[in-house]
Amino acid sequence: MISRKSEKLRNRENWLGLPKIRSLRSLQLSLPRGFTIIELLVTLSIIAILLSIMMPGLKAARESANRIQCSSNLRQIGLAIYLYAFQNGERLPETIFDNEGLEKSGEMMALTTGSMSNPELEKQWDGLGLLVGDGKMFLDNMQCLYCPCHHGNHHFSQLVGDAKSSPVRLYSNYHFRGDTDSATQQHRFLFLQSSDNCLVADGMREESDINHRTGTNTLRGDISVRFWSDNSKLLRNTMQSHSVDDPATEEIYEKLWTNFNK
Repeated sequence: MISRKSEKLRNRENWLGLPKIRSLRSLQLSLPRGFTIIELLVTLSIIAILLSIMMPGLKAARESANRIQCSSNLRQIGLAIYLYAFQNGERLPETIFDNEGLEKSGEMMALTTGSMSNPELEKQWDGLGLLVGDGKMFLDNMQCLYCPCHHGNHHFSQLVGDAKSSPVRLYSNYHFRGDTDSATQQHRFLFLQSSDNCLVADGMREESDINHRTGTNTLRGDISVRFWSDNSKLLRNTMQSHSVDDPATEEIYEKLWTNFNK
């Protein structure tokens, strides 16, 4: 009786047309094998070649995006300068570093004066720092004073707390032209500025302050921003050969600003 039922069950075993179940051991033997060492090395070599081809393009794309962000920063700074001028008799932000007897064009990246020999001048906001200092906030975002392409010593993280009272002079990544014409010792007024007058450029106090490899962004008197291409490597060569304390520094910076205006 039992054997007859077993035979019927065997006859119905494959009534759905399913393949017979093999043993686990036979399944393991039929599984595909993994990569060989040679195949793995070839694959890794191909990936390395593709990365080496793509990396320069990715780096150039990142530089281009950062340069656009830098241009946006300068436009925001330009609008802030306009707001400052409207409330201060059309005057540009004042800086002590273009006053007669205190001319230091290399220090016009400074946001604060830091420690000075004259107590009346030390630990104050200066130049572009007047756009964000003492709660005035002509510039809404203080991070606009720092270029995303910068790799030097001056970073946004330093501009925290009571920056004005710090004995250490704090710098942005952008270089201010100043509010006084060194040749005539006359104040620069906003309504006299035009697209031919460069007001702010990328930092150039030292070689490490140069933000871009091929030139510098420049903010013009009409708030337009242009990229000045340094095809002759004038800016980089000048920064490599000069010192901030060099007596001839003023002439060097005047030459650079003249070139930026072209």
